[in-house]
Amino acid sequence: MQASLSELDRTSSLHHIAHVEASRPLNWLRWGWRNLRAHPGPSLAHGAILAVLGCLVLLLTSTHVELFAAAISGFLIVGPIFAAAFYELSRLRDAGLPVSFDASLEGALRNARLLIPLGLVLAALTIGWVWLSGVLFERAFGAELPSISDSAYQIISNGKYGGFFLTYMTTGAVLAVVAFTLSALAAPMIFDGADTKTAIATSIRAVIANPVAMAVWAIIIAVLTALGFATFMIGLVVVLPLLGHATWHAYRDLIHGGVGPWQDKDI
Repeated sequence: MQASLSELDRTSSLHHIAHVEASRPLNWLRWGWRNLRAHPGPSLAHGAILAVLGCLVLLLTSTHVELFAAAISGFLIVGPIFAAAFYELSRLRDAGLPVSFDASLEGALRNARLLIPLGLVLAALTIGWVWLSGVLFERAFGAELPSISDSAYQIISNGKYGGFFLTYMTTGAVLAVVAFTLSALAAPMIFDGADTKTAIATSIRAVIANPVAMAVWAIIIAVLTALGFATFMIGLVVVLPLLGHATWHAYRDLIHGGVGPWQDKDI
């Protein structure tokens, strides 16, 4: 075990991690917004595709309250994989290469093999959360689970479900923190040529080195995604590309020390 940890540290130490202030995520959003404005067509097209997929998932789980609740949080867990096309759009722009929907799709498919291990890790966390969500709901409500609207009303109005709500939210938050730590920078780093193990190890080190800034970034992601869901997924058409582009800049800022043409004020 100690040997594997030492190997992980040696691999990730090849990349310098910048230390940034707590407000830095606002810059990542600003730079991400510039990328979205520069290439709205392919960005919004990918956003619309992902929003439609999200709608289908929610429709399929809408009759099972435990699956519906897990699907929403699971969307956040596997989000870094879904954002692959946005990383490629940003990478192409940084490199001064032609940016198009087809080019971003080709880049995402080209890196799919390296993304698979990361995707499997995040998928395992999502599956575990779906199973655990079902267990928690059954223990709270019994075998006959209420409808989504009824369960929400019962949790809010009935004090005896306070313990369930606290346990559910705490468990989901722990899994979300684990997933975020593993993947915050891993997927965009893979698009920049890193292997999967190095990308995950570097993501972990970046989160540990910048706990406040990354906590702010995680909250921003959660809030914007929640707003997207609150608009019946329509808002996700814009939110997803914005967060995808911003995540690329978070990676570039933390790993490359802010070196990039995207920081120029006139871009």
